Amino acid sequence: MKTPSRWTYIVFAALSPLLLAQQPVQLGVNLDGAGAFVNIVNQTNRYSNAAGYDSLGWPTSDFDLVLMDGRPATEWTGAIDDPEQYRVDYSGRYACSFTGSGTVRASGTAVSIENTSYDAVSNTTVFDIVVGGYPNANHGLVFLNFTSTRRSPSAAVNTGVTDLKVHRPGYPLNTNKVFTDEYIALCRAAEFACYRFYNVQNIWDGEPAYPAVTRWQNRKTPRDAAQTSMSASNGKRDGWCWEHMIALANILKKDIWICVHMSCDSTYVAQLAALLRNTLDPAVNIYVENSNEVWSPTQATHGPYNQADAQARGITFDQNYARRTVELSGWFGAVFGAQEINNRIRVILAGQHAYNGRSDNHLAYIRGALGEPKDFIYATSTALYFGSTKASSTNPADINDGMFEDIAAQIGNAQSATYRLNHITKANTWGFKGGCTSYEGGPHLPAGGGTANLSAQILAHRTPAMGDVLKRNYREGWRDLGGGLAMYFTLVSGYNRYGCWGITDDYTKPDRNYKMRAIREMTAANTAVDERTVPPDEYRITASPNPFSSSLRIDASASALLRITDILGREVWLGNVRGTARVDTRAWSPGVYLLRCEGRVLRVLKQ
Repeated sequence: MKTPSRWTYIVFAALSPLLLAQQPVQLGVNLDGAGAFVNIVNQTNRYSNAAGYDSLGWPTSDFDLVLMDGRPATEWTGAIDDPEQYRVDYSGRYACSFTGSGTVRASGTAVSIENTSYDAVSNTTVFDIVVGGYPNANHGLVFLNFTSTRRSPSAAVNTGVTDLKVHRPGYPLNTNKVFTDEYIALCRAAEFACYRFYNVQNIWDGEPAYPAVTRWQNRKTPRDAAQTSMSASNGKRDGWCWEHMIALANILKKDIWICVHMSCDSTYVAQLAALLRNTLDPAVNIYVENSNEVWSPTQATHGPYNQADAQARGITFDQNYARRTVELSGWFGAVFGAQEINNRIRVILAGQHAYNGRSDNHLAYIRGALGEPKDFIYATSTALYFGSTKASSTNPADINDGMFEDIAAQIGNAQSATYRLNHITKANTWGFKGGCTSYEGGPHLPAGGGTANLSAQILAHRTPAMGDVLKRNYREGWRDLGGGLAMYFTLVSGYNRYGCWGITDDYTKPDRNYKMRAIREMTAANTAVDERTVPPDEYRITASPNPFSSSLRIDASASALLRITDILGREVWLGNVRGTARVDTRAWSPGVYLLRCEGRVLRVLKQ
């Protein structure tokens, strides 16, 4: 008998080879605008009592503006959803200016105007907004009233102002920064692989009524009065301008995922592609998605737009979504070069998680009418949301347990509409280079505005166990199944009846709860070396076929005890193997199984 010696090895995660439990998860995040801009005017367009607006959205008369409203939901009704009544602190001194003159008054919560002055030479008014404590953290409820306004010294009274700036505390008026240091730090709080701009693009509500199109010359620009929807002022429904998105991507230096409104014409897409090619860091890959969640002909603004366009073309709703996706691939390829499709340009064909057949409709149409799908499309995509089987419990720990159970069902129940291997296996079968991705995901309760058991559901998001839930969802529940890039929804948000979507609920505090810590752990590059005592001659174990059906053949290079578990760690077979062993698997449910031996893990798939 040989004496064991110590040697070092690293096992890499892939579809069939050996797997190390700490292999990083390819995890990205959907961005949210909370706390993003130094100039908070970029984040509001709640103007009122103006006679009209100019082409950039600035009022052409005296006006009122809701500058900030950071109240926790639903404080405006006299009750706060969050049982801890947590507030993001917006207190401090804000440096402000605008072009023109006028009288500015402020109201809200512990807010005042100080140090107002006007310089006639530059036609600039400067002032400070001071937001005090309330009592410990101010929720930033600030209303501004502008009267006796003049755009220029020679203009009539009541003609409005332009170029309003309100810089967050600590950022002087002469700064060149667009994004706050706090927001950049939040974006970098984990080793995210990709950033998706869906939220800040206003994709959900960004389409005009068909057959109107969105043209490049009508896009949002850095000079517009706001970086949010301005449909009521100058008709621009898009969110952040492309220049700001590219600037952020160049700071973060990670891949980006953009969504393109269906109303954008070919010239718009060509100009966008050229802007990305010319100004985006060439090391940044670009995921391109046709709108978002185009499932229902009546959903938001994109459903009716896609439906009307489909009817005009004489094809179905699903077919038109697929057609437009391939069209985007061609337009981007024309600018970047065909060789960049499925390389730097990564076009996504998204589907509906609980209706696996929708992507069948997409793929069948593309193959029949346009060509082989993998020639145009990098990956399919689904959504890794989960609820809780114990959502009605008043104990947050029970709700967390129910989250584990819901994730387990999506992993192991092949009869479930949310069975995740349906999407992964299909992507692999069709040969997509990027496999199956997830465009969104995370805990899906509370949601929809309901208040039943709301306090316990919110508190469940702040437990240490919530970090373990996320690890289960993205490690065993996705990476170990063979899933590709997964995007968490979303970076930051309030926690209330409408959802606890954010990794954190305070953009200044990434680690306020346990979610970011878990994500940081999952995404950290694996530099650790796992040392084990094993035989000095390299031990090998293989399994075939993979995927398997009724039986599994195991070949071992030396005698050892082999244990087979399902993805949740439940043992299904145990035996000593030397040479070759055959395991009857007819009674096993379809899914992923792990063969464990001598510290090694081999993943196999039961069909």
